[in-house]
Amino acid sequence: MASSFQQSSKAASWASDDRFPDPFADMASLAMPESMADALEWSEYIILANGTYRSAISRVISYFITDIEISATGGGGGEDRVGREEKQKYLDFLNDTLGIKEVLSTVALDYMVYGNSFTSLIMPFRRYLSCPVGGCGLELPLKKIYNTPEFGFTWTDFQFHATCPHCGYRGVWRHVDRRSGESGQLRVKRWSPHELDILHDSTTDDSAFIWKIPDDERQKIKKGHLFNLERTSWEIVEAIKNDQALLFDPEVVYHMKEQPLAGVRTRGWGFSRVLTNFRQAWYYQVLQRYNESIALDYIIPFRVITPQARSGEGGAVNDPLSSLNMGDFNSRVASMIKQRRQDPARWNILPFAVEYQALGGEASQLAPSELLELGMDTLLNSIGVPVELYRGSLTVQSAPAALRLFEANWSHLVHNLNRFLTKLVDKIAKLMSWEPVVCRLQRVTHADDLNRQMAMLQLMMGGQISRTTGLASVGAEFAEEERRKLEEEQITAEAVQEAQEEMEQAALMDEMAVPPPPPGASPPGGAMPPGAAPPGGAMPPGAAPAAPGAPAAFAAGNPPTPNQPTTPEEMQSMATTLAQQAMAMPESQKDSFLIQLKKEDPTIHALVTSQIEDMRRQAKNVGGAAVMQQQFGKAAVIQSRALREILLD
Repeated sequence: MASSFQQSSKAASWASDDRFPDPFADMASLAMPESMADALEWSEYIILANGTYRSAISRVISYFITDIEISATGGGGGEDRVGREEKQKYLDFLNDTLGIKEVLSTVALDYMVYGNSFTSLIMPFRRYLSCPVGGCGLELPLKKIYNTPEFGFTWTDFQFHATCPHCGYRGVWRHVDRRSGESGQLRVKRWSPHELDILHDSTTDDSAFIWKIPDDERQKIKKGHLFNLERTSWEIVEAIKNDQALLFDPEVVYHMKEQPLAGVRTRGWGFSRVLTNFRQAWYYQVLQRYNESIALDYIIPFRVITPQARSGEGGAVNDPLSSLNMGDFNSRVASMIKQRRQDPARWNILPFAVEYQALGGEASQLAPSELLELGMDTLLNSIGVPVELYRGSLTVQSAPAALRLFEANWSHLVHNLNRFLTKLVDKIAKLMSWEPVVCRLQRVTHADDLNRQMAMLQLMMGGQISRTTGLASVGAEFAEEERRKLEEEQITAEAVQEAQEEMEQAALMDEMAVPPPPPGASPPGGAMPPGAAPPGGAMPPGAAPAAPGAPAAFAAGNPPTPNQPTTPEEMQSMATTLAQQAMAMPESQKDSFLIQLKKEDPTIHALVTSQIEDMRRQAKNVGGAAVMQQQFGKAAVIQSRALREILLD
């Protein structure tokens, strides 16, 4: 491994000249790791010691972790084979039970820091102990036997010893491990790369993984801790018993790694990009170290109080040391400082003059702030994190193009996370006997601009794309919006019906309160009684008296009475007139009008509703064509109409 990590420095040394020192023989090269174990530890230490570096990597990961989408294993038209309930079952399990976004974040962080990520899907089990005596058949959970003194449980030589209260047997009991069928107990296990070793074949690039069981885990099993005995698989117990490591079966561990160069032999390990920028990280840490020294030594100035020199006879300056007792001077000054700290407002009296000096405090001039900023910018750029993105200083004009380039640079991260999701969902489907599906992250849409969203909405209004696709461009879901629309319509209909019933009840109360007019008398105000013909002529054909409390617009429309014989032409003409009147009404009045019309004549109501829908559809088409012509020109409108005619034909 030493040749792998120091290969570039040695190659550069061959081309060096005796007249000049080797530029690659720098101080950072002396600290380069020489083994994979050292490389993993260095990568981990650099991230833990540099908060800005860690934060930048976390921001990159957060950018690409989006919502999960589920589709059929066949893809394409096979998506219809996955029902909505099946999709929702997977989404609920991944989001609520596993916390898939947090899992993806931690897995991606391992991948970015170590260059390797080792994960497994763990299905917990329940461990029981069974009496080996034939015909007894006593079987109880390990925890119950462990905590019940009657059984006299002991853990000796990696075996369970207990006394059976049924048959009196005393000896070794069999362990029975039953897999838990509850989906909520599934867990994603991340393995520490420090505890793993890889068996690698360079010809086929196949790998097998060995877990070097930590000593603290071995001691817990050897001492028989109940918590560990209940949860540790028996293969691990046997490996601890034999003082061996554990070789995982194929497909148990999923290894996600950052591929090294073909010439770097890493024996199956990934190569962390933290190490590829080791020199820059080392240089930045040097700046941080000396900046810390400056902060410790030069931030607070060193304050000094000295006796002031006094003028003597003839203008000569007398040395204060020749006339003052320095012991008395020191004690008086020290007492004055102590008393001032207790009472900053007190008056201080000294029998001699003093001078005050502040030494140091020039940290702002000495601190390498520009070097630190430049070093961090170079370090972030070297791992593929734009400094503008990290600082949030991308301008609106340059953001879409810059983000597209950024997404292309990190496409390998999304690809590896999607492969991890695929492996994870396959194992979940097998363990839980669920229908196999394809799981992946949704496409990142941070760089989508407003013009694209407007175009998607216009195509949806024109009927060229589905409403599901169009609403998804603005973050809405068609099925959810339709459900909400139905709920709103139901609430509106109920409110209108309640208001209508209140109006009818109020009108009925008014009629009961007013005494009926005498026979032959006309109603007050010259109003016609219900069913009477207007003056000067009979009522128009098909007209019906307005119901008490009906809206004025509906009474003026004169809808036909149910079972009134009319021709289809007259019904269509009347429906057109009523639809035009309804479109001119406010929404609340229009809803009340349609509800009352449906009670009076369902046939006319159906015709009026159809007419209103046709008017709305025509308005949408005209409006969509106008917007497309304004945004994309006349040619786009012609192409849109031609495409619509082809689809209709």
